[in-house]
Amino acid sequence: MSKTVKLRGARRLQEKQRQPLAERLSRTAPLVLAGVIICFVISGVIYLPRVMDAYPIESVQVEGVKDQRRQQEVRVALAELVSGENFFSVPLRQMYARAAAISWVDDVEIRREWPNRLELRITERVPVAVWNESALVSSSGQPFKGIGKYSVETLPALFGPEDRLAAVMDYYHSMSKLLASSGLVIRRMAVDARLTARLELNDGMRVVVDREQYARKLRRFSRLYETTLSADSRGVASVDLRYSDGVAVAWRDPAASES
Repeated sequence: MSKTVKLRGARRLQEKQRQPLAERLSRTAPLVLAGVIICFVISGVIYLPRVMDAYPIESVQVEGVKDQRRQQEVRVALAELVSGENFFSVPLRQMYARAAAISWVDDVEIRREWPNRLELRITERVPVAVWNESALVSSSGQPFKGIGKYSVETLPALFGPEDRLAAVMDYYHSMSKLLASSGLVIRRMAVDARLTARLELNDGMRVVVDREQYARKLRRFSRLYETTLSADSRGVASVDLRYSDGVAVAWRDPAASES
């Protein structure tokens, strides 16, 4: 009997000894975990900047911009935002806003290229005319700055009241189509407040037409030019179409005989 009592007492003693150890471990585990987290955070604070600084932005690739002058404008606009930044810290939103604010830029895409490069893909506005010698007109009819950054020698020069650009552009497109069948191209067009248009064509000929039935008048002129005027050796200097049933023609060399 005495041996049985001793065995039970030993088991109870062992159980009592185990319980405080488990409790101590359960109380210690959160402290250990918190210590690990604190060490990790401290290590991150100390070493993360060093890791980030190991990947500075070394190049900015600009795609979609055809002219070196415009390439340079983009790089100058973004230089301040890129300077001193790394792959992780470079402010993409600010770069997007800065690039999109350039007048000749229609759309922008920006992305990082690991480990030290940025790529900008820019869609440019397409200039179709020069407006009042101070702005360009895009293919969508919007004026924008940038004459000094484009080759404008082949673009038509349009003039008119500043608030009538849309009407002048409509005139230009309509008249260009009407003259195209005769091989005539508008190089210069000035429109006054009453929408009377004075054209200078690719062969130096000058044409004046008012807005009253201008399409009918230009069609009549095109037929006359194709059948008669283009073959006249005197050469047409100017044509006034502001007549309901006729045209007034001025010759470059009135003394020349007709061929």
